[in-house]
Amino acid sequence: MAIPRLVVSYGQVRALRVVLVAVVVCVTLVTMLRLHNRAPEPSIYDYTEGRTAPWRDWRHEDNETHANSPEGRFLKQLIQKHDLTNEVTWSARVVEPKFGGGRVKSKRPSVTEVATRLLERDFVNTRVADADLRLGLEAGEKLKLPVAGAKGITVDASTLLFGVSTTYERLVYADHELIRDWQSWLTNGNGKSNGASLLLTLHKSTTEDELEEVEETLRSSGIDATVQLSKGGDDSASRYIDLLQELRSHSATLKGKTFIGLVDDDVFFPSMGKLIQKLSKFQSDKQYYIGAPSERSDWAIETNKTITYGGGAVFLTLPMVEQVVKSPCMHSDSASPLTTDLKTRVSSPHSQDFHTGVQWDLQLYECITKHTSTDLHVLPSFFNPEQGELYSTVDGTGPIDEGYASGAQPLTLHQYRNVHRFEAGKGHLVTRVCGEDCFLQRFLFKDDWVLVNGYTLSQYPDGVDTVSLKHKKISAQGEGDEAQKVVVGKRLVVDGDQSDEDSKAIAWAGRKRTWRLLDARVDESGEIWQAYVKRKDGGNQFEEARAPGDRIHAEEERTDKDSIVILIWKP
Repeated sequence: MAIPRLVVSYGQVRALRVVLVAVVVCVTLVTMLRLHNRAPEPSIYDYTEGRTAPWRDWRHEDNETHANSPEGRFLKQLIQKHDLTNEVTWSARVVEPKFGGGRVKSKRPSVTEVATRLLERDFVNTRVADADLRLGLEAGEKLKLPVAGAKGITVDASTLLFGVSTTYERLVYADHELIRDWQSWLTNGNGKSNGASLLLTLHKSTTEDELEEVEETLRSSGIDATVQLSKGGDDSASRYIDLLQELRSHSATLKGKTFIGLVDDDVFFPSMGKLIQKLSKFQSDKQYYIGAPSERSDWAIETNKTITYGGGAVFLTLPMVEQVVKSPCMHSDSASPLTTDLKTRVSSPHSQDFHTGVQWDLQLYECITKHTSTDLHVLPSFFNPEQGELYSTVDGTGPIDEGYASGAQPLTLHQYRNVHRFEAGKGHLVTRVCGEDCFLQRFLFKDDWVLVNGYTLSQYPDGVDTVSLKHKKISAQGEGDEAQKVVVGKRLVVDGDQSDEDSKAIAWAGRKRTWRLLDARVDESGEIWQAYVKRKDGGNQFEEARAPGDRIHAEEERTDKDSIVILIWKP
């Protein structure tokens, strides 16, 4: 039997080719579209300790968590939002701030020792699927903590005009997370301005619609802001030269502004009342140039002298602004020679524009010191070179430079997200209940727990103690009386007033378990709910704090589940 031959006409072949070409084109287009819509590389504000999913209403029965207690609903939302393990260990405590009593009066101590336990109950193992999560907090005794300062002090920041230069992309990242941080120090916490004004310039091809969107977002957040397009280049030096000129003009349209603040967009002011008090000591009708560096990274060593350029936070009186803008180095046509010279030097490591080589606060310092007789007055936060540095000794027996956990009340935080992976706005939220002085206040409890309010909770199972630093300094140059005095640059005037009489370091041997602030929320009654987490993998950056050769402090244990401590601050 003959097998019939399959005959395909020319028209059919041509149609088949068209179909194949169409399929290839479609596949190519779909692939390109997916690549185009692929999530961008993580921003510097993206980090492992948190997610940016929208927060749901955890206080009401009708939400989707179906838990029977407020702490249960809060816990389930944390697990869902932050991708915690389905099974966690957790505990909680209700906290009530105590003002003006006990050992805390007008001055915040380095460590507040509390004669009670932090946790009344052991940790509870819980699965996210459990319907009934209760710790009986309503029947428990409130933890009364003596806090520094006073409650409800209104900060009047009407003398301040801030200038920031950044990009549209940084502002809108994670649902305007950066703007929410600015609310902490540019508003009164109730949706109204605290009197401070902001001039914001955006660069990198920002459109008019984006300018209007950002300005509307700032104003709806309670921030008194004006947004403009930057006329400077991509480097921070030229942008801030332009910004200073704009601030000079803008200040003429505002009443009562006596200090102009030039700041990086990743600077946070946790103590506006203290900052205003510090600035008020300078006569606003005189020429003053003031820097507010945060920590050791905001300082540099030049010709064996310790020097800073302000740490991304610089304040000028109006007469100083007038003097600076007239200087030849503040004009774009003459900035290049100075810029070229500065590129050969070591730039400040704190910059948000590492690729430029020259930072705005460095150029401003060079300009002012070269063309005026004005010195830089320095208001230090965590690090004061005249008081020495704290390092762990090689064998691990000495105190560690604790940074945010040092007990100091800072004027500024710098690169808190990018470097320290810390959401300062969430940590600072507790000040609505206990006042701005209680932020980062340290509490040492009877059961060997240490709370750094709004930052960390640490447990020391093998015991913990405090070491007075009044008569003992451990520095890079020596110890005690043998320590060499730090030489500060001659054009710097360090105005730090933090006495070391009460300064203490946390000392321990053995294990340390650290829970870091994961989230914080305010409910309709004004309570502040803080959640501190210890991830299942352990660590929580503890290893970064250990000195080389440290054989005294053991590594944190690894676990197979996340652990959470919830603190509920009552107003």
